[in-house]
Amino acid sequence: MPMIITYREYIEEFRSEVTDGVATELMERGSRLLGLSFSEDEEGIWVAAEVELPDQPETWNRRRLIIPKIGPDKDAWLAGTIFSSALIEELDTK
Repeated sequence: MPMIITYREYIEEFRSEVTDGVATELMERGSRLLGLSFSEDEEGIWVAAEVELPDQPETWNRRRLIIPKIGPDKDAWLAGTIFSSALIEELDTK
């Protein structure tokens, strides 16, 4: 069975945490989260965030492994919080 199906609830909790966690921060920067997509490969489950930046013709993307092949190493809320924080910190350096 594909990992994405096995960890569907985890992914939805992660999605909710990231969406709620970055909305205000991005809005304050004139940016917005266009979407999150999830994919699976031999390493595990990856998330890709697509962010619209002000005055930029192309979207900015950030990709990260959230569930290693051996299974989650932290709960979905914590993984979402860490991903959100890293996303905002990385945007601050742009």
